[in-house]
Amino acid sequence: MAAQTTAPRDPRWHNEYGIELQRSGRSAEAAAHFRTPLDPDPRYADAAHDLALSRLGDGRAAEALDVLDKHPAPAADHQALRGATLNALGRSDEAAAALCRAVVLAPGNPDYLYDLAIVLLKIDATPVATALIDRGRRKFPRSAKIHAAAGMIAYLTGKNAEAAQAYETAVKLEPGGADFQASLGDVYSAVDRLEQAARAYEHALRLEPGNASYAVKAGRNLLKLQQSAGAEAMFRQALRNDTGNAEANSQMGKLGAARGDYGMAVSHYEQAMAATPSLKEAWYQVSLSYRRLGQEEKSRAALDQFKKLP
Repeated sequence: MAAQTTAPRDPRWHNEYGIELQRSGRSAEAAAHFRTPLDPDPRYADAAHDLALSRLGDGRAAEALDVLDKHPAPAADHQALRGATLNALGRSDEAAAALCRAVVLAPGNPDYLYDLAIVLLKIDATPVATALIDRGRRKFPRSAKIHAAAGMIAYLTGKNAEAAQAYETAVKLEPGGADFQASLGDVYSAVDRLEQAARAYEHALRLEPGNASYAVKAGRNLLKLQQSAGAEAMFRQALRNDTGNAEANSQMGKLGAARGDYGMAVSHYEQAMAATPSLKEAWYQVSLSYRRLGQEEKSRAALDQFKKLP
């Protein structure tokens, strides 16, 4: 706090202190410090960038975009952040344009190229994304992200062997990338290399034990291996981290019904449908479990809802 007393008007101090507050999870206080230098100097690009990044990190993408619009800058990092913000708002075409500008301004930054490729995939510009990433692999052979993007493109276009090879390279370059490990697991599982998939998912969960999505993927893969006890443990882990996870609840419902525990099945199916009312299979399965429990009226109502869904 001594620095605040001696240099309360120093814009650099406010910006640096805001960064420290953001790292400590005190985002509201951080935002106030990022705003302070912008009052006397709206062109203070670092403060505007950090304020927008803070808002985006808090899930307030509209506010982040407002900051970027009010404090424009020609720099690559501004364009890249604008692209990420527009992407979060579902404005993918505009996001691609902003990220393209970032890549032009900073051609030596593989992260911007990766982000651009991901957005291009969203707008059905796969050939363009493929060409960019092919060039990127030659230019940035040590970038795990670029190899992961190549793996994603190969996976989406049905080239599973190429996808596995690309993700294997990505995890070698960045062993701590949990998302790369999980994606590698997805590719292995898709081609029935189930034991290897299990190890990849385990690695991802060691890196991010709180990630419910990884636990669900691991559980589904274990079901393929006919390891129902292990699969149930994974689904329960997912639900400890995300109690409303529709997929984990649906899978637990199936496991309960399979062993005749229809009360458990109904409980989990109901939670799955509460989270995702459009989950058609869950409505059908819960109707069967209601019938097993002798709850004919609920069974008919669930079956009617199943029939209404597309």
